[in-house]
Amino acid sequence: MLDKAIPVFWRYGLAGANVQQLEAATGVNKSGLYSEFENKDDMFVEALRRYLETGPALRILSSRPLGLGNIEQFLSLAPAFSGDYAGCLSVNSTRDIALLPDAAVRLILDFNETRMAAIRKNVEAEFPQDQVDDVCNLIWTFFSGICIDANLKADVGAHRNRVQAFMRLLRGSASSGRAEA
Repeated sequence: MLDKAIPVFWRYGLAGANVQQLEAATGVNKSGLYSEFENKDDMFVEALRRYLETGPALRILSSRPLGLGNIEQFLSLAPAFSGDYAGCLSVNSTRDIALLPDAAVRLILDFNETRMAAIRKNVEAEFPQDQVDDVCNLIWTFFSGICIDANLKADVGAHRNRVQAFMRLLRGSASSGRAEA
């Protein structure tokens, strides 16, 4: 049921999703939804948890060997660009931050730390230690931006070009950083 609810929350957010949309997506009527979840907020938290546990980000970022290849794949694949799946559910959810249940905010914050740790391991494999924080912050900012762009129905080809250009900059910086070390 949660897998079917995720696209509704992904597309409309917590505030914009309604029970009728969730009923239609899951095939479960209102009483069935509320027999499993306390309310829409509870369903959102569980859908977000499911998404974070099954999404591609950590799987991509933990592939061996660690390095910029993983970062490129993460930036290329993690922000979805099709149908109801645009951007990243956790990034998209921050548009409703004032309305999110505390449990959802905690999930997002905890996952952001976990995702950043995975990004960091890949960056540490390529960059001198004194550049790691800056590069990680650039990657996170770029990722957030392309997730927002995906919600604006960005062109897949333009996305690919942006990622390739960003990766050229990172690789060039990594090469010059290694040469200086």
